[in-house]
Amino acid sequence: MLVNILDGLINMDKKIIFFDIDGTLYLPELGGITPAVREAIAKTQQKGHLCFIASGRPYGYIADNVKNIGFDGYVLANGAHIKYQNQDLSVRVMNQEDVKQLCQKLSLKDIEYVLQTPDACYMNKNNECLLKFYSTCNIDFKNFCFDYDEDEIIKKTVKMEVWVKNQEEFEYAKSCYGKFAYELHPDNHSMEVYAKDVSKATGILDVLNELNILLDNSYCFGDGPNDVEMFETVAHPIAMGNAIEIIKEKAETICLSIHEDGVAHKLNELFDL
Repeated sequence: MLVNILDGLINMDKKIIFFDIDGTLYLPELGGITPAVREAIAKTQQKGHLCFIASGRPYGYIADNVKNIGFDGYVLANGAHIKYQNQDLSVRVMNQEDVKQLCQKLSLKDIEYVLQTPDACYMNKNNECLLKFYSTCNIDFKNFCFDYDEDEIIKKTVKMEVWVKNQEEFEYAKSCYGKFAYELHPDNHSMEVYAKDVSKATGILDVLNELNILLDNSYCFGDGPNDVEMFETVAHPIAMGNAIEIIKEKAETICLSIHEDGVAHKLNELFDL
């Protein structure tokens, strides 16, 4: 009991910062995550604060050049999977029967999809569109599996991604998502599919609850549409200078763009690094 009380007192002053990846920390033309941002994150952690990734990606998509930063934890798969100090803090799987039915419906129209679990990602090796798409992303293919028992993987699925080739496939796929939430990416082809009761927001609240950190001590950096719920949840949302307009509107403050090492400058300002 005494340990728990002391932990609670310690965490009264502990800050936690959630970072989106693409467009916030990582940009290919900058060579990935810049040295200035890496250094600022490390110094923030040295001050005793926690740095988390908050991403729609599953852990299997997180590349080594992100993992090697040494983040304290991850809110993954739009909040369905949380890792802290390399251990699973919570896992929320999608409804098995609903996922099975969705896979069957998508297969009827030869629509490509990926099943994402806490540890790996599973897809048909003939999914040419998705493979081509992922080759342009900062994704580690070593966590992709092409030979698997789909019925077994469905039991562990936390999120799916679907690729639609045209408007007809989009309308059909959308009609199959009744029991799930979905997000169509700006490319108008890739779609994230996940349980309606999970989001980056629920994942963040789970982290704060599990680690006994005050909501007032929560911060986030983001730039895109899937950061909206995160911005509506944390106490101090910070929009990148390159963020879309709705993110800027919901932000407490706007930092410099990713091209100007906005995250590094803002962390230095916030935590006197």
